[in-house]
Amino acid sequence: MGKKKRMRKSPQKFGRKFASHPYMIAQAKLREAKEEAMADGVITPEEQAKIAEAEAVVESLTPVLDAVEETVTPEPSPPPAPVVEAPVATKKPKPRRTTTKKKPATRRRTTRKKPETKE
Repeated sequence: MGKKKRMRKSPQKFGRKFASHPYMIAQAKLREAKEEAMADGVITPEEQAKIAEAEAVVESLTPVLDAVEETVTPEPSPPPAPVVEAPVATKKPKPRRTTTKKKPATRRRTTRKKPETKE
């Protein structure tokens, strides 16, 4: 996002920071002219001329790149080269190792026998 777009998007944030920027000065004059015209509810030819003048200044400060992007035509690209598929080597399956069946691991529970006492 460019500097001017940020200023247009949130003027309250960049009001002080970029107040001396020519674009912001033009925007402020345009806003002021529109507010004066709408104050009484009727737009006179004088007020309309002021608004048109302020809009012309704002338009002169906006980048011309937006208009140029629309008129640019893309160059035709050459047709893609035909795709030749390489022969796919088939992989041999790995031989499985034979394993012996393991017994499930269980916990051995040993009970201690009490030593027999001779009487």
